[in-house]
Amino acid sequence: MKSILLQVFSDDQLDHRLSVALDVCRATGAHLTCLQVTPYDAFVAMDPVGGMPFEAFFLEQLRTDELETRRRAEARLATSGIAWDWQIASGDVAGAVVAGASLHDLIVVSQSVRRRGTGTDPLPIVDDVVVAARCAVLVVPRGVDRFEPRQPAMVAWNASSEAAAAVRRALPLLALATSVAIVAVGEDEDRFPQTAASVYLSRHGIRSDVHSLPQTGFSTDEALARFADEHHIGLLVMGAYGHSRFREMLLGGVTRQLLAKSKVPLLLGN
Repeated sequence: MKSILLQVFSDDQLDHRLSVALDVCRATGAHLTCLQVTPYDAFVAMDPVGGMPFEAFFLEQLRTDELETRRRAEARLATSGIAWDWQIASGDVAGAVVAGASLHDLIVVSQSVRRRGTGTDPLPIVDDVVVAARCAVLVVPRGVDRFEPRQPAMVAWNASSEAAAAVRRALPLLALATSVAIVAVGEDEDRFPQTAASVYLSRHGIRSDVHSLPQTGFSTDEALARFADEHHIGLLVMGAYGHSRFREMLLGGVTRQLLAKSKVPLLLGN
């Protein structure tokens, strides 16, 4: 994990995800690329009856805000001790992030806020980035401002190709964890489908323990969240949208629920 992409926007979680990205870079010796994307809808606004561009002063204010965001971030980066660069784009933010990450190992974004926006919330791009990206995506929960690699890690395992991809992409961080728990929910204890994942990790020198949680009284996402809390998990690795994103939206799938509610950094792959 040597090339990390951070999504930059002037929301109230930028400093938090920058801190997490810096922690990951220090732990892995990675280079950080900061990608600052100006959304399309910041350039043109439509009035209720058909369309009037925002006045020039709005665009000027936008550029001023972006320059201030960059100034603050670069001041931190200059004393961070890591290698970094800054890139600028405009347009669809999720699309720009996915395109920019084509030669990166990890994207760092903030958890989306499922409420009426206050104007300072992170942009709601997580779902689109997770679906389209072909690298790992680290989703930083609201309020989390550090990543400690030497904490216990957890793999949510369901034997899917998405879960397998997530494990492969998480190897550099799993190797740093003090312990790794591979957790399945609602599986018969005599089957232990997570054994294959444990064997795979062992071939990379990573020891892991397997756990089967009964699915009684809690949904799968609730069972995983409780396990993470009880075992002081610092990183949760899981596959993204194991059925289809449309079906997950209809059924309130595990990925969607954890993306919305997790208090632990999520590393997702598909």
